Amino acid sequence: MSCMPAKPARAIIVDDSSTLREVLAAYLSEEGVKVIAQFPSGKGLLQAITQLAPDIVCLDYNLPGSNGIELLKSIVSEYPNVAVVMITGEGGPKLHGIAAEVGAAGFVNKPFSQEQIAKEFRQIVQTLHFLTEAKKSSGTTGQSVAKTVVASRALVVDDSRTIRAMLVAMLSQNGIQVVGEASNGMQAVEMAKELRPDIAFIDVVMPVMDGMEALKQIRQACPATRIVMITASGTRELVVAALKEGAAGFIVKPLVAEKVSRVVAAMLAGNSV
Repeated sequence: MSCMPAKPARAIIVDDSSTLREVLAAYLSEEGVKVIAQFPSGKGLLQAITQLAPDIVCLDYNLPGSNGIELLKSIVSEYPNVAVVMITGEGGPKLHGIAAEVGAAGFVNKPFSQEQIAKEFRQIVQTLHFLTEAKKSSGTTGQSVAKTVVASRALVVDDSRTIRAMLVAMLSQNGIQVVGEASNGMQAVEMAKELRPDIAFIDVVMPVMDGMEALKQIRQACPATRIVMITASGTRELVVAALKEGAAGFIVKPLVAEKVSRVVAAMLAGNSV
């Protein structure tokens, strides 16, 4: 199956530098992404997303009169099927971690190169393709679904609806049946007890009950369930602590189809990652 969608992805670029917008638009065009609008600030952006229905929004972090993270939150909340790529010239790993937890689909660091744009947006377009294919599959007949080989049953846990949708699509493409979704650790524990999934993908940072506590409780209640932690910060301390509690693997945000596929393959082979 091709990793490219049937029609070009459509993007909106938001940055206060007209030069940067022009360069980015040219690079995106080279990757087959159609730029349908450009904005020098966040003013009017949400209305434009409603009217134009883009697949991607390239969003600068520092905008006049706007906070990039707050705009990201609004887009992720109101338009969960839109992939937001943050454009940053400062902030480093801390900013990346915050944006990834909110639901950013990718990052472009200033100054950027055509090679960087190509790599980042090919991954984004592939993710969009998975989302499209997952929607099509949800509308297939029962006969078609019956023919699908399901390798494992999974529970997906993340407080971001966008991240859950992306992960569900990627898992479906890898033969994993998602039997439940939860938005916090407490829901995850209850659903795990009821559904007994083969694998649970659990975000670390969540409201009500965080991922680490959910990991502990699910391991106690469902020892056969293998748990993959989802994190924006794969620090050594976090990895050691999670492994000590029984985690079988990690996925570092932002979600990339290739990374998820590698983790799934390792889980199905009975390996830890």
